[in-house]
Amino acid sequence: MKKRLQGVLTGILAGAILAGGVATAKNLSEKAEIYYRDIKIYIDGSEIVPKGSDGSVVEPFIMNGATYLPARALAEALGQDVLWDGKTSSVYIGKTDTLQPDNRLDKIQFNRLYKADQGSEFSVLYGDQTIIDCNNKTYTNGILFSVWGDGIYDDGSQMEVGYPLNSQYSKLTGHIVLPKDKDVSQSKVSFYGDGVLLHEVIVVYSMPFSFEVDVRGVNQLNILVATENGGYDNSNIALTDLSLYK
Repeated sequence: MKKRLQGVLTGILAGAILAGGVATAKNLSEKAEIYYRDIKIYIDGSEIVPKGSDGSVVEPFIMNGATYLPARALAEALGQDVLWDGKTSSVYIGKTDTLQPDNRLDKIQFNRLYKADQGSEFSVLYGDQTIIDCNNKTYTNGILFSVWGDGIYDDGSQMEVGYPLNSQYSKLTGHIVLPKDKDVSQSKVSFYGDGVLLHEVIVVYSMPFSFEVDVRGVNQLNILVATENGGYDNSNIALTDLSLYK
């Protein structure tokens, strides 16, 4: 059914965006004709019913030849967060800060864990768990490698953990720190993308280290921690602030 409304649009159309981009808002009143034509929205072939924050159906409309769709419903259907900032009259879809990471590596479930020595341990920080480094700085997120070697095998003091990135990210950043009061030896942290060495850090006693790894196109990211002086060495290394960016 075609419905026609004529009236005054006051202020900003806060709940709508153009089908082809974000609507340009005018902070004033103007007369306009709005047409409702029972417009349907399909994403990847599936119809969505747009609803507002209160759960009520919000119907798309046409004004001045442009089709307006509700921002919240469209963003949520695309898996994005949406935020209306009344102070600046801004609609944010996705991240509100370009410096904010899109994900953290320690929030992704690892799909590979190799320990050359079964006494080695790997853990992810959860809840109120923390790491205190040799400079007495406290970290509340990240992953911890406790690598042990018994000297029997050449690769006895190394450990590898893997994560499925599925080509979703372009960059991984973080810090490598030495937990306080833990065994330490010179070690090497290597980052592999689909079997190719991407980045390597030699861990010594001047900590922490910052690192940045280009992970564009990487499906599988593996992190290998190995001590440098043979199978008898033990070492504890933490990787923290593991930020992933698209």
